[in-house]
Amino acid sequence: MKKILVFMVFMLFFIFLVKTISATNAETDYYIYEKNILVRHYFDSASELELRLPKDFTVLEINSEYKLEESSKYYLIKINSANNLSIKYITQSMISKSKNRYSFVSRNYLNKMQNVRLVLPESAVILEDGLVFPEPDLISSDGRSIILTWNDYNEKQIIVDYEFLKDKKFIQYSIILIIIIIFALYLILQRKIFKRKIKKLKGKNKKTNTKSEAIEEHLIESEKAIISELKKSEKNQLWQKHLQTKTGFSKAKLSRVVRNLESRNLIQKIPMGNTNKIKLKIK
Repeated sequence: MKKILVFMVFMLFFIFLVKTISATNAETDYYIYEKNILVRHYFDSASELELRLPKDFTVLEINSEYKLEESSKYYLIKINSANNLSIKYITQSMISKSKNRYSFVSRNYLNKMQNVRLVLPESAVILEDGLVFPEPDLISSDGRSIILTWNDYNEKQIIVDYEFLKDKKFIQYSIILIIIIIFALYLILQRKIFKRKIKKLKGKNKKTNTKSEAIEEHLIESEKAIISELKKSEKNQLWQKHLQTKTGFSKAKLSRVVRNLESRNLIQKIPMGNTNKIKLKIK
């Protein structure tokens, strides 16, 4: 009898130990923002982990070394070993729409127990006649969004049908429309103010200022220095190395300022072998 009791105690301890070791250390969060879904996987520890990513994934963030392999239908992340592993990416492939009905479908490729949380978009509600599978352990809200939680989840997929409240969507669209109108009016006002400033500037500098001088008034000091050296040079052009010597700029700073001036069509950079010749385009 004692042997049987000892054996039973041992077996209970062994089962508890196995459950503790194999207990889920994985968490998956899905945050839906309009058409995009931010997916976050977290693992206390991972060994020989393989995780599928949809073909349309973007903005991948992983805090560990990994390999990314591509197949015809998906990408595969491989990680040998990591602690406190976090994997984040954005996708649109988990959402489908039919009229005003939306369906979130996520397939489970981890093949291990995990805690899963799905955060629906703001003003979205679960469809009364829609599908929610499997049944969540908890449905809650943060005051703005509905949150569904599954503990120790290991099903093949999650399906949630939802829709947006029409009145809230109307309010959102109205706010967006008002913002657009205000922004358009602001642009029109700024354009008028800019035209007035240009007219004043032309009036003041009509007799004394040339086009070049008017442009130079809006340049920063480093840009003015380059324009000044080019004006003083023969044919208004200098080798880039000579220009660096005359301005005293570092190579990186000179390249940056030259690029800015070239983008505004004030100078021309002419490649000549291993260096460039910088030519002034304004008079």
